[in-house]
Amino acid sequence: MEMITSQDYQEYIGPNAGKYLFNFAKFQQLHDGFTVTWHWPAFLFGFWWFLYRKMYFWAAVTFLIGFLPFGNFIAQIGYGMSAYFFYYRDSTAKIGAIKSTAPVGGASIIMRDTGGVHGWVKFVGLLCFFLQPLWIFFMSLFFGSAFIFSFHQVMV
Repeated sequence: MEMITSQDYQEYIGPNAGKYLFNFAKFQQLHDGFTVTWHWPAFLFGFWWFLYRKMYFWAAVTFLIGFLPFGNFIAQIGYGMSAYFFYYRDSTAKIGAIKSTAPVGGASIIMRDTGGVHGWVKFVGLLCFFLQPLWIFFMSLFFGSAFIFSFHQVMV
Protein backbone atom coordinates (compact mmCIF):
# COMPACT_ATOMS: atom_id res chain seq x y z
CA MET A 1 0.00 0.00 0.00
CA GLU A 2 1.23 3.45 -0.92
CA MET A 3 2.03 5.88 1.88
CA ILE A 4 -0.60 8.54 2.54
CA THR A 5 0.83 12.05 2.51
CA SER A 6 -0.45 15.20 4.16
CA GLN A 7 -1.29 16.46 0.66
CA ASP A 8 -3.58 13.42 0.23
CA TYR A 9 -5.31 14.25 3.51
CA GLN A 10 -5.69 17.90 2.50
CA GLU A 11 -7.32 16.94 -0.80
CA TYR A 12 -9.62 14.49 0.92
CA ILE A 13 -10.59 16.63 3.92
CA GLY A 14 -11.29 19.89 2.12
CA PRO A 15 -12.34 22.75 4.45
CA ASN A 16 -10.32 23.21 7.65
CA ALA A 17 -7.73 20.62 6.64
CA GLY A 18 -5.04 22.24 8.81
CA LYS A 19 -7.02 21.69 12.00
CA TYR A 20 -7.52 18.04 11.12
CA LEU A 21 -3.91 17.45 10.04
CA PHE A 22 -2.68 18.79 13.39
CA ASN A 23 -4.72 16.14 15.21
CA PHE A 24 -4.01 13.42 12.64
CA ALA A 25 -0.29 13.87 13.38
CA LYS A 26 -0.97 12.90 17.01
CA PHE A 27 -2.53 9.60 15.91
CA GLN A 28 0.30 8.91 13.46
CA GLN A 29 2.87 9.43 16.24
CA LEU A 30 1.04 6.70 18.15
CA HIS A 31 1.14 4.39 15.08
CA ASP A 32 -2.59 4.84 14.44
CA GLY A 33 -3.35 4.63 18.16
CA PHE A 34 -6.05 6.61 19.93
CA THR A 35 -5.49 9.64 22.10
CA VAL A 36 -8.19 11.93 23.43
CA THR A 37 -8.77 15.09 21.42
CA TRP A 38 -11.71 17.48 21.58
CA HIS A 39 -13.95 18.48 18.70
CA TRP A 40 -16.69 20.99 19.56
CA PRO A 41 -18.80 20.57 16.39
CA ALA A 42 -18.97 16.79 16.88
CA PHE A 43 -19.90 17.26 20.53
CA LEU A 44 -22.63 19.80 19.81
CA PHE A 45 -23.99 18.47 16.51
CA GLY A 46 -22.94 14.78 16.47
CA PHE A 47 -25.31 13.40 13.83
CA TRP A 48 -25.07 16.48 11.64
CA TRP A 49 -21.29 16.67 11.87
CA PHE A 50 -20.84 13.03 10.86
CA LEU A 51 -23.23 13.54 7.96
CA TYR A 52 -21.45 16.78 6.97
CA ARG A 53 -18.13 14.92 6.85
CA LYS A 54 -19.65 12.00 4.85
CA MET A 55 -19.24 9.46 7.64
CA TYR A 56 -22.54 7.68 7.07
CA PHE A 57 -21.99 4.74 9.42
CA TRP A 58 -21.30 7.03 12.38
CA ALA A 59 -24.20 9.27 11.39
CA ALA A 60 -26.51 6.24 11.56
CA VAL A 61 -25.05 5.20 14.93
CA THR A 62 -25.55 8.68 16.39
CA PHE A 63 -29.07 8.84 15.01
CA LEU A 64 -29.99 5.54 16.72
CA ILE A 65 -28.25 6.44 19.98
CA GLY A 66 -30.30 9.64 20.02
CA PHE A 67 -33.35 7.53 20.87
CA LEU A 68 -31.80 6.15 24.06
CA PRO A 69 -32.78 8.00 27.22
CA PHE A 70 -29.72 9.66 28.77
CA GLY A 71 -27.47 7.77 26.36
CA ASN A 72 -27.40 10.67 23.97
CA PHE A 73 -25.55 13.08 26.28
CA ILE A 74 -23.00 10.45 27.27
CA ALA A 75 -22.51 9.62 23.60
CA GLN A 76 -22.08 13.30 22.74
CA ILE A 77 -19.16 13.49 25.14
CA GLY A 78 -17.72 10.45 23.39
CA TYR A 79 -18.17 12.09 19.98
CA GLY A 80 -16.39 15.20 21.19
CA MET A 81 -13.47 13.16 22.54
CA SER A 82 -13.06 10.83 19.57
CA ALA A 83 -14.37 12.59 16.43
CA TYR A 84 -10.90 13.43 15.14
CA PHE A 85 -9.88 9.80 15.58
CA PHE A 86 -13.01 8.49 13.86
CA TYR A 87 -12.38 10.86 10.97
CA TYR A 88 -8.69 9.93 10.85
CA ARG A 89 -9.51 6.22 10.60
CA ASP A 90 -12.29 6.79 8.08
CA SER A 91 -10.25 9.08 5.83
CA THR A 92 -7.12 6.90 6.04
CA ALA A 93 -9.09 3.83 4.96
CA LYS A 94 -10.83 5.64 2.12
CA ILE A 95 -7.68 7.36 0.85
CA GLY A 96 -5.83 4.04 0.94
CA ALA A 97 -8.59 2.37 -1.08
CA ILE A 98 -8.65 5.22 -3.58
CA LYS A 99 -4.88 5.24 -4.06
CA SER A 100 -4.76 1.48 -4.57
CA THR A 101 -7.54 1.40 -7.18
CA ALA A 102 -7.48 4.78 -8.93
CA PRO A 103 -5.83 5.21 -12.30
CA VAL A 104 -2.50 7.04 -12.36
CA GLY A 105 -3.07 10.76 -11.84
CA GLY A 106 -6.76 10.36 -11.06
CA ALA A 107 -6.55 9.75 -7.32
CA SER A 108 -6.64 13.42 -6.31
CA ILE A 109 -9.87 14.07 -8.21
CA ILE A 110 -11.51 11.00 -6.70
CA MET A 111 -10.30 12.00 -3.21
CA ARG A 112 -11.83 15.47 -3.53
CA ASP A 113 -15.14 13.98 -4.70
CA THR A 114 -15.23 11.18 -2.14
CA GLY A 115 -14.03 13.30 0.76
CA GLY A 116 -14.79 16.87 1.61
CA VAL A 117 -18.11 17.90 3.02
CA HIS A 118 -21.80 17.97 2.18
CA GLY A 119 -22.71 21.65 1.96
CA TRP A 120 -26.42 20.87 2.05
CA VAL A 121 -26.16 19.44 5.59
CA LYS A 122 -25.88 22.92 7.11
CA PHE A 123 -29.05 24.03 5.34
CA VAL A 124 -31.05 20.91 6.23
CA GLY A 125 -29.80 21.03 9.83
CA LEU A 126 -30.95 24.62 10.25
CA LEU A 127 -34.24 23.84 8.58
CA CYS A 128 -34.85 20.93 10.97
CA PHE A 129 -33.82 23.10 13.91
CA PHE A 130 -36.47 25.68 13.05
CA LEU A 131 -39.15 23.22 11.97
CA GLN A 132 -38.95 21.12 15.12
CA PRO A 133 -40.82 23.64 17.32
CA LEU A 134 -43.54 23.86 14.66
CA TRP A 135 -43.80 20.06 14.61
CA ILE A 136 -44.10 19.94 18.40
CA PHE A 137 -46.70 22.73 18.34
CA PHE A 138 -48.89 21.01 15.74
CA MET A 139 -48.57 17.60 17.40
CA SER A 140 -49.63 19.09 20.74
CA LEU A 141 -52.43 20.96 19.01
CA PHE A 142 -53.83 17.85 17.32
CA PHE A 143 -52.94 15.17 19.87
CA GLY A 144 -52.39 17.19 23.05
CA SER A 145 -55.88 16.62 24.40
CA ALA A 146 -55.50 12.86 23.98
CA PHE A 147 -52.28 13.00 25.98
CA ILE A 148 -53.83 15.13 28.72
CA PHE A 149 -56.85 12.83 28.88
CA SER A 150 -54.70 9.68 29.16
CA PHE A 151 -52.44 11.37 31.74
CA HIS A 152 -55.52 12.33 33.76
CA GLN A 153 -56.75 8.71 33.64
CA VAL A 154 -53.45 7.43 35.01
CA MET A 155 -53.36 9.96 37.83
CA VAL A 156 -56.95 9.39 38.99
